[in-house]
Amino acid sequence: MVNHNVTNIVFSSSATVYGDATRFPNMIPIPENCPLGPTNPYGNTKFAVENAITDVINAQRNNAIKAGNEAEAKKWNGALLRYFNPAGAHPSGIMGEDPQGVPYNLLPLLAQVATGKREKLLVFGDDYASHDGTAIRDYIHILDLADGHLKALNYLRLNNPGVRAWNLGTGKGSTVYEMIRAFSAAVGRDLPYEVAPRRAGDVLNLTANASRATEELGWKPTRTLEQACEDLWLWTRNNPQGYRQQPPAELLEKLNK
Repeated sequence: MVNHNVTNIVFSSSATVYGDATRFPNMIPIPENCPLGPTNPYGNTKFAVENAITDVINAQRNNAIKAGNEAEAKKWNGALLRYFNPAGAHPSGIMGEDPQGVPYNLLPLLAQVATGKREKLLVFGDDYASHDGTAIRDYIHILDLADGHLKALNYLRLNNPGVRAWNLGTGKGSTVYEMIRAFSAAVGRDLPYEVAPRRAGDVLNLTANASRATEELGWKPTRTLEQACEDLWLWTRNNPQGYRQQPPAELLEKLNK
């Protein structure tokens, strides 16, 4: 970025940088000022990149100010977008997630159960302190997430905030069992599952307080969990081989009309 004078960056970070926010009082839903403390390698890598971006942006700004060039300093900005749980697919049915190997996210796993690629879903832990014993996550439609990127980039260009973090989530937490029911409804049949032991590093609740993104970026999610499930199922059932096949002609025709 420095070598090529790329002065604005929007980084795909993750709510996993917060770790177990329930270790602090009044931190659910999670605000951006919640102390960071990842509990797994994925969160650690996001945390490391957030720090690297912050160091580079601050160094470039400080160097420019020392040189007496405040206009140059303002050009360096970074958005740390802390995704909660992206879900769904493009409503056209021709773009979606195509995981290779074993997915680590709930909905792609459920999609593989629905198509018969996987016998059943493993529910990792049913002894959490939630109303049904399963972990709580905040699922956000990928189109709402994409809109957050555009608004964040425009904010950097217009306001020159330096480095700023924003949560992108709906503020509504759903348990694993609630997600199984929601996706089963989209598919039209109950999907099989089995309870397994908790995974190391998983936490009880990752639900977003996204009020900062609403107030500063003018961003607000507009799509429902049901839409995310329906869009994912449309993509999955029409593209069982993912991007290793051509999408159905009728879906392409609808897109072109």
